[in-house]
Formats: sequence, structure tokens, C-alpha cells
Amino acid sequence: MGRLLLIVLFAFLTFSTVLAEKPREAVRKGIDLYHDKEYDRALAEFMAARQDAPDREELDYDLGAALYKLEKYPEAMGAFAKVLEKEEPELAADAWYNLGNTLARSEKFEESLGAFKNSLRLRSDDEDTKYNLETVLKMMQMQQQQQQQQQEGGEQDSTQQQEKQDQQEQQKQEQNEEQKEEEQQQQQEQEEQSPPDSTQQAQPQEEENESEMTEEEAMQLLQAMENEELEAMKEKLKRQFGKPKRAEKDW
Repeated sequence: MGRLLLIVLFAFLTFSTVLAEKPREAVRKGIDLYHDKEYDRALAEFMAARQDAPDREELDYDLGAALYKLEKYPEAMGAFAKVLEKEEPELAADAWYNLGNTLARSEKFEESLGAFKNSLRLRSDDEDTKYNLETVLKMMQMQQQQQQQQQEGGEQDSTQQQEKQDQQEQQKQEQNEEQKEEEQQQQQEQEEQSPPDSTQQAQPQEEENESEMTEEEAMQLLQAMENEELEAMKEKLKRQFGKPKRAEKDW
């Protein structure tokens, strides 16, 4: 009876070892695929391992890294958040860091700033986190500047548009009156110089087309250029958040 019990116990331990080895091999394969930039296949391996070992927080971390590379940012946020829910000290600083990157990519700058601050509280000497935190601050300033410009442009359009239209109409009316006076004066001079039976008629001078840019058009062009410059700079800064920290967690 005791021998039979030992045989059954040995069989159970062997079966448990096989179960433990299966997700481990999937994780290792996923890590290799991740480094080969085959993120879709890496994600599939991590998900397979996750099904066999649902309690391993490392798998949530690896899933988040692969989802991040596939630009599936909402799903990546959820994966990193699960790591933080389990309060694993070893992974927390990196999870906050990667969550900050993911939030920055999604232009949730205030939340991203908070994530980087949390990461620094756990690992205050990390230079990458400090750099990304400063980058997020710059992006927030640029966003505020862009919003301010748009607001000022909208207020200017609402408060000054009518004034500019009135001014343009007045200028056009004055130009028309001046043109009429010039035409009448030219016609009078020609009548005085020509014989009474002359059929020559004074030809009015055509008004030259104004090709100069108005002040309003210049302001609109300047604002458009500034907005394009801000967007280009924002995209350049966003590329800073391209690499998850410590992309793999083996076990």
C-alpha cells in the first residue's frame, strides 16, 4: 500500500513538473520572438503561457510589452495595471515606467506624468524615467500653448472679424470713390483737349487686382505654421517612448 502511494505521488509530481514547464517554455519562446521583433507571435506565446499560469504576474508584464510594441495601447495599459494590482515590488517600478510610456503614447500626459513620478518613488536614481518625465512636461507645455493659440484665435475671430469686415468694406468703398473721381477727372481733361466733334471716349483705367496678403490671412498662415511645428515637435518627442524597460520577465 505504501509503495502504491509513493508511485501515485511520484506520478503527480511528474505531471506537475510538466505543467510548470509548459508555460515556461512558451515564455522563453515568446521572449526570443520579441527580440526578433515578431511581436504578434510573441504575444501569442505569452497569451498561451498566461492560460496555463494565470497567477504569474510576469506574464502580465510580458503581455503588456508585446501589446505596447503592437501599438495596442489600451490593452497594454490594462496588462501593466494588473501587475500593479498584485503589488509585486520587483516589477512595480518598471510597470509604472512602462505604463507612463503607454499613457504618453496615448497623449494622456497628466496621467503619464503621475506614472513616472510613481516609478521614481520606487527607484529614484533611474535616468530613463527622469528623462521621460521631463519630456512629458515639455509635451504638456506644448499642448497648453497650442490650446491657448487656438483659444486666442477663436476669440480674435469672434471679436474682430466684424471689425475687419467693416474696415475692408470701408476701404473698398473709399477706393471705388477715388477711382470714380479719377475717371471723371481724366474724362474732363480729355474733353477739354479733344475737338468738339471727336468721338474719342475716355477709357477708364482698370483697377489692379490686389495680390497682397491681408493681415487676417497672414495671421491665419502664421498660426497654421505654428500648429504644424508644434505637432511635428510633439511627434518627435513621442518617439522617445518607444522602448519598454526590461521587456522580458523569465522565470
